[in-house]
Amino acid sequence: MSDINFKQIRFYLLGIFAIIIGLLIWFLNTDFFVKKDYLDFKKTEFNAILFSKKDEHPTKGNKIYLKNGPELIVSRELFDKLKIGDSVIKKADSDSIFFKTDFGVLIDDYNGFKRKKYLESLK
Repeated sequence: MSDINFKQIRFYLLGIFAIIIGLLIWFLNTDFFVKKDYLDFKKTEFNAILFSKKDEHPTKGNKIYLKNGPELIVSRELFDKLKIGDSVIKKADSDSIFFKTDFGVLIDDYNGFKRKKYLESLK
């Protein structure tokens, strides 16, 4: 049997993975993907009830699950104000999500980061 040079094989595999990850990062930052990602959520419309909350992190955003709606990640301070059974509404062609709670209506500019990234890609 011939000797197998494991260091050389490892080097080639590392190079292949680096190229794949580089292409993936490049694709995720292309104008096409940024525009598609922003406009897909902007076109989304739902009117749902908060079904479940998942408290995973004490400072970062946490997941909320909607009955007949998407899974959302909201900021910690908004997460603390929401209760199961609150209404969650998003109209088409809007970046904001409206939360009807006991405290009144809370508005979150949910798509703000994607909008900023999209507008910067237009320059």
